[in-house]
Amino acid sequence: MRFGDYIRDQRRDLQWTQPEAAQQIGIEQSYLSKLESGKSFPSEEVFASIKAAYKIDVDDLNKRLFPGELDQLREIGDVRSAIMKRTKDFEQRVKTWLIAGIVCLMLGGAALGLNLIAEDSDRFEYKYRSVGVILEGEGLDVFDIVYDGPFDNRENAQELRQRQQEMMARLDEQFLSLNENRGVTFTEAVSDGTRSWQFYAADMVRIRSPLRWMIAPAFMLIFGALGCFFASYRWRST
Repeated sequence: MRFGDYIRDQRRDLQWTQPEAAQQIGIEQSYLSKLESGKSFPSEEVFASIKAAYKIDVDDLNKRLFPGELDQLREIGDVRSAIMKRTKDFEQRVKTWLIAGIVCLMLGGAALGLNLIAEDSDRFEYKYRSVGVILEGEGLDVFDIVYDGPFDNRENAQELRQRQQEMMARLDEQFLSLNENRGVTFTEAVSDGTRSWQFYAADMVRIRSPLRWMIAPAFMLIFGALGCFFASYRWRST
């Protein structure tokens, strides 16, 4: 915006005619007309009178005028101070975005480096199975009868079949995967008795390094750094 357009808008906001505004400022109407048309720029004394009459906010003026217009007013102390303040604030913003970008880039590079040096490891996983809970006083082979039979040729066949049905009702298979080999069988106390665990398989398992997950924050930080550099560029070019 031109300075002349700015003060004309301020005058119109106050609903003053040019003669009324010139009287309030203490200048000739013809001079005010030249100021509004851009044919002339005020001295520091006249600017102070315009500022007082229109209640002009110099910071607002500084934000809205074209850079070339501000250069014409640079000799006015209030305007020069506002320009210097704006320039300092601008440089601080650009510096902040640049520092943020550098920090993000360094952190992203470190995260990417950790991902690249990450190594997966292999280990055996030992699998165990327990068919049910062994009550106090029962042997570890108490559930073997479930898999026995037929009992037709035995004297106590009916008793054995009844016992088999009872044990089948108590079946509660559970499976366990361990990182260590605990032998062919081992027992473990539970709340209502004991469980006997039998080894049945071992698999090779690949364990991915936790550092592999650093790839996601690495790219997030790198793209964040690019965003910060772009923001600083836009601030510098405005």
